[in-house]
Amino acid sequence: MKIKFLLRSSNFFAVYAKRHMSTKRMTNEAVRKMKNDLFSEEKLRQQSLIPRVQKIEVRYKGVPADCTLIMNKNISTPYNCAMHMHEMLCQRSVLAEVNGQLWDMHRPLTEECELRLLNFHTAPAVLNKVFWRSCSFLLGLIIERAFKEDYFIDLHSWPRPNVKSGSYVYDADINIPNWTPTTEELRTFTTMFWKLASEDNCFEMLDVSESLALKMFQHNRFKTQQIPQLSKDGSVRLYRVNDHVDISYGPMIASTKFVGTTKAAAVHHLDRECGYRFQAVSIPKQLTLNSFAFSVLVERAKKLNETGLASEIEIVEKDSVASETVEKDSAVA
Repeated sequence: MKIKFLLRSSNFFAVYAKRHMSTKRMTNEAVRKMKNDLFSEEKLRQQSLIPRVQKIEVRYKGVPADCTLIMNKNISTPYNCAMHMHEMLCQRSVLAEVNGQLWDMHRPLTEECELRLLNFHTAPAVLNKVFWRSCSFLLGLIIERAFKEDYFIDLHSWPRPNVKSGSYVYDADINIPNWTPTTEELRTFTTMFWKLASEDNCFEMLDVSESLALKMFQHNRFKTQQIPQLSKDGSVRLYRVNDHVDISYGPMIASTKFVGTTKAAAVHHLDRECGYRFQAVSIPKQLTLNSFAFSVLVERAKKLNETGLASEIEIVEKDSVASETVEKDSAVA
């Protein structure tokens, strides 16, 4: 399902052409494939550097019982450890703790360690921010796919997760001026999110060189500016879900299957450089909430989430309200 936009504005097409001369008319799909292919190639290259299989001792602490596992260094993951113990651990483990450090479930173990497996019942405070961060990542995936290929989407970023704000967000330039989504369009975003969650896609983590990261995101003017600042000792951390690759320090939840009831709440116009803030709210599938309580959360999530925004946001809001609305047809396919 895709959102369609038919704008009747000659000025828009002039602005669009100017902004995307540097992209050589690359489509969202083509850029996504390029990033995904480079991610896969680098992952295989790193795996090929493992000279031989070395065994490490993993001391598991938790239910159903403490035990010691002999696993493969730089190959086995916390999820692989769970597979050796109980199916229940595979189904409910959202994140791992390795030697006291938060660790992605599908990230290879690099040394002998003590392992704990976390879920929303045993470690809600820790996992709330991880869940929020992961949902922002997925919201970026949805934004990139929701629009026709005629519109090149520049994903910007999302602020540090702040559960108290009432919504998770993703800022993006969709190259459509003065757009206000209809109720049906917001419903389309929600439907796409539900479908993504039902597919049970894992979050893959990969550390790459700064130069490779710049190559992967060469068509995104925001990411190319951010990568040198995010680089740690020349390395940039990437995550992939399905064929969508983005930058984040992490950690992330193990899989999209842990995302429960979700609602795309609002889209707010910000400024010309990074045009829109997309906001949504979700609850983990492991937790239950009645429909009335969730509707209260949705209403709260509609308010502009100012997390990470400059103090002049009120001026930006006033300017966007005063701007002339571009006439457009219904945006839903």
